[in-house]
Amino acid sequence: MSQQQQQPTGQPTAPTPQAPSTREKQLLTLIAGLQQQVATLLQQNGGARVKVAKPPLFSGRMEKVSTFINAAHLYLSMRMMGEPEATKMAWMLSYIQGGVAKA
Repeated sequence: MSQQQQQPTGQPTAPTPQAPSTREKQLLTLIAGLQQQVATLLQQNGGARVKVAKPPLFSGRMEKVSTFINAAHLYLSMRMMGEPEATKMAWMLSYIQGGVAKA
């Protein structure tokens, strides 16, 4: 007979899952503990594995545009991954202190 059994109506039933063995329970407990440790370490480290410097404040000088954009892009991609775009934009605008970059 197959793992699926027939109900009196002729409809197959789902196979009954087997209870995990003691060894499987130990491994699942160990995995859960390790996942918790990783989450704690990531939280303590700000979620990033690499420390990335914040970009310098942007003064509006054209010759500093590329430097600012590159530093801001690096910071956003390493430290703010998964944040909403509006949050990233607000953060970046907070680093623009004045002036107008003109070509």
